[in-house]
Amino acid sequence: MMHVILPWELVEEILYRVPPLSLIRFKIVCKQWNTLFKSKSFVNNHLVRVRPQFLLWTDSKMYSVSVNLNNDPKIDMRELPLDISYLNNCTRTSFTPCDGLFLCDSWSWENKVAVWNPWLRQTKWIESEDKHLLFRGIGYDSGRPEKSHKIFGLGTCKRELSNDIIGFGPNTMPVYRRVDIYKLETNVWKSINTSSVAVEIRTFSDVSLNGNLYWVLTNHDTDEYFIESFDFSKEIYKFFCALPWGYKSFAFPVLSTFRKNRLSVLKRRTATNNIEIWVTKDKINDDGEHVAWIKFMTVSVPISSYSRPSYFIDNVYQKSLIMCCEDENSKLCIYIVRGNALTKTQIIGVDAKHFINYCSYVPSLIPVP
Repeated sequence: MMHVILPWELVEEILYRVPPLSLIRFKIVCKQWNTLFKSKSFVNNHLVRVRPQFLLWTDSKMYSVSVNLNNDPKIDMRELPLDISYLNNCTRTSFTPCDGLFLCDSWSWENKVAVWNPWLRQTKWIESEDKHLLFRGIGYDSGRPEKSHKIFGLGTCKRELSNDIIGFGPNTMPVYRRVDIYKLETNVWKSINTSSVAVEIRTFSDVSLNGNLYWVLTNHDTDEYFIESFDFSKEIYKFFCALPWGYKSFAFPVLSTFRKNRLSVLKRRTATNNIEIWVTKDKINDDGEHVAWIKFMTVSVPISSYSRPSYFIDNVYQKSLIMCCEDENSKLCIYIVRGNALTKTQIIGVDAKHFINYCSYVPSLIPVP
């Protein structure tokens, strides 16, 4: 058999589409491949092409679930090693993804969090001098050629008010929210006082897009859902946009991304199986005032009324919705909706004594800074 040597550019294009776990194994093939996998250009090009997966965690185990979207859709579940010290109960820990890195925050950890890449088995601990700091998210400065990852949290500070403030005396010291930002590149903290007394973020609805963090909140005065964001480049909170429907008769929306440059949201009518997926019409930029939403698909999926789905959209194999949730019998499963076809795969063999949590994420070879 004749030995064929492929052009190096073609080899790179093939490797861009290989799952991270296989790439880690391929490092020992040769020095050239090992060097390639460590280069920032390869890591970024691989991140653009890799398909999202689901992270599952119970009280003592953690799994990654990948989905094969060929003609016969299948799932592959792998247990991940828990390389995070002090992690004795995963159900008390939140995992916020950002381009393959996770911000891990546990109820039992006082004034510290971990940044973790499960595929590279790398962990970095970050501590704050403020024992009451609420860690809230991870992102990066998208305005720089190289990603500069940051962590932000919410603290409190006191500010003296002047005599002309109605309702407060001259010595009154009200509590204001303070944003603390940690730059992983320099290992330096800095604080920013905000003008708002109540800065809010829902950690279970965070979505990272282009380095910024987005989440959904409820405005009870206007009966609407709206999206807020934290811009890691400008280091400010922003009102992004209102969703085009009120919260009455609808479950809390679930945010995700679309085409890696747009937002999507899952809209579910309460106590029904009717689900709508909406996406932003244009690429997301700094201006959220002119965001236009369009209905991407409508499906009927039998899920538990108590389940909070996690999902992603794949446009490579037709227009596909991949969703992890609990079915009508409270069994954890993966739904794949493609056109009029609905495929359901139950996730079995998960070691869980109490609860199972899950989220979608993009596996990557990005090292922990």
